[in-house]
Amino acid sequence: MTTLVSVESLAKYFPVSRLPLTKKQYIRAVDGVSFEIGANTVFGLVGESGSGKSTLGMSMLRILEPTSGRVVMDGVDTTHLKGKERAKWSSQMSYVYQNPVSSLDPAWTVEQSVSEPLAAADVPSKERRERVLQALDAVGLPQYFLGRYPHELSGGQSQRVAIARALVRRPRFIILDEPTSALDVSIQAQLLNLLMDLQAEFGLTYFYISHDLSVVGRVCDRIAVMYLGKVVEVADALDLFASPLHPYSQALLSTTQGRSSSYLGFRLTGEPPSPRNPPSGCRFNTRCPYATSICSKEEPKLTEAKGTHFVACHNLDLVAKGKVQVQGNFRPVEAAQGGQREAN
Repeated sequence: MTTLVSVESLAKYFPVSRLPLTKKQYIRAVDGVSFEIGANTVFGLVGESGSGKSTLGMSMLRILEPTSGRVVMDGVDTTHLKGKERAKWSSQMSYVYQNPVSSLDPAWTVEQSVSEPLAAADVPSKERRERVLQALDAVGLPQYFLGRYPHELSGGQSQRVAIARALVRRPRFIILDEPTSALDVSIQAQLLNLLMDLQAEFGLTYFYISHDLSVVGRVCDRIAVMYLGKVVEVADALDLFASPLHPYSQALLSTTQGRSSSYLGFRLTGEPPSPRNPPSGCRFNTRCPYATSICSKEEPKLTEAKGTHFVACHNLDLVAKGKVQVQGNFRPVEAAQGGQREAN
């Protein structure tokens, strides 16, 4: 697998307002995250709300400037590029936001919204219109949508416009931030099929952010699990669903829609701690039944457990012994005939 994007120790801290002469505090939304994304693949990122998923995605594209770390694309460190070099790099990466309606300017027509990235890149006006029409055609919207405003669009149409805007610069890498979460189930399926068709047609690489494991299991080749600003597990999708190693990953998978029992003998309860004051050591230790004294003292590193499966946990042996027999209609995602992924 050829690596297209490498994220290396990326961090994003937000300062918390404090009184003068007091110690400055930070919300550690993303805290030292590393992984690699293969070219022409779909890399998924999952975790509870507030785990830092969207902040990570926006930091990768410098929509939010990272506090530290690097994002490398094709061997080029994009984190500190400026001027023309940054513009050249940014044309290769796009972002599709979670809420399709709020991501569009209500005072702009579809043509204005989709062509705006081209105008910012000084693409000639004649070429802009042609590329806008090509992008709309790619997402299944006819030419007469050019003059429509966001309030005249359905949720699915708004998301297609947002995807067209992401495509219009002809990027190689697109971050999809919960792209179907605000849509009806029937529209979600249509959008997912569209995204997969576009990936095949244009040779795209996706970074797919979601809390919906049933969707991630169907569309992703590789998945990272994030908890409180940290990545705790990274594995191929089939391997993660068949054999999750981190207790947090197991807890997430046990709640997947349509599954009636669990990988483990406990059910995740309560809210994650505040990223303003995260627990010492392993950040999951306050909710983990396998935690021992080392878990609150030393932060586990993301290390290779088997093959291309990486996990950050001090007590993998204890976790393995704590697994329960899979029962009823709850089973791991397995490879279907023809190599396709299947979720139950």
